[in-house]
Amino acid sequence: MKRLVCMLAVLAVVFGASLAAGAVSVEGDASYLMGFGDNKGQGFAAHAKVELMAEVFADAGFSYVTFGEERTETLLTLGGLYRVASEEDLQIFIGGGYAMLTLTEKVVAAEENGDGEKGNGIFGKFGFTLIPGPKMTLVADVGYAPRFKLNGADDRVSLITARATLSYEVMENIAVQGTVKHYRAGKDIQSGVLIGGGVAISF
Repeated sequence: MKRLVCMLAVLAVVFGASLAAGAVSVEGDASYLMGFGDNKGQGFAAHAKVELMAEVFADAGFSYVTFGEERTETLLTLGGLYRVASEEDLQIFIGGGYAMLTLTEKVVAAEENGDGEKGNGIFGKFGFTLIPGPKMTLVADVGYAPRFKLNGADDRVSLITARATLSYEVMENIAVQGTVKHYRAGKDIQSGVLIGGGVAISF
C-alpha cells in the first residue's frame, strides 16, 4: 500500500508542477481494468501528459494490477515526448524515459515482508493522438526497453508496453473513456490483455 501511495504521489507531482510552471496543456486519464485470457488480473491505471513548451511534453504512467491470490504488479513510467507532426486531426509523438516494475508474490510478502522482484530500464516510445469524429479522441502508444534489468535474473530482458484509449467528451474538458493496456517483461512477466474504462480530463 505504501508503494501505491508513492506512485500516485508521483503523478500528482507531475500535475502540480505543470500548473506551477504554467504548462501549455495538461491531459490525464484514470481507468479501472480487468484482465481477459489466461491472466485474470484486475486493477487500475493512470496517465498524465503535460505540454511544458511548444512540442515538448512530460509524460507519466502508472498501473497497479493484482492477479487473484497469487501476486501484484506495479508499473511506473516517467519520461518525455516530442511532437514530430501535428495536423488538425492527428498528432505523432516520439520520446522515451525510465520504467520501473515491481512484482510481489502475496504469500512471500506475507511471510517474509519482502519487497518482491523489481526491474528497471530506459525505454523508447512512439505514440499518436487521432480525432476520429466529433468529441472523440483516440490515444495510443507503444514503449520498448531492450535491456530491462530484473533483479534475480542473470540476463537483461526486453520490456514492451502498449496502450490504446478511446474517449468521448461529455462536457467541456471531461470525457468518458475505454482503455486497452498490455505489458510484458521477458517470458515470465506479462499482464495479458487488460480492458476497462474511466474518465479523462484536459485543460
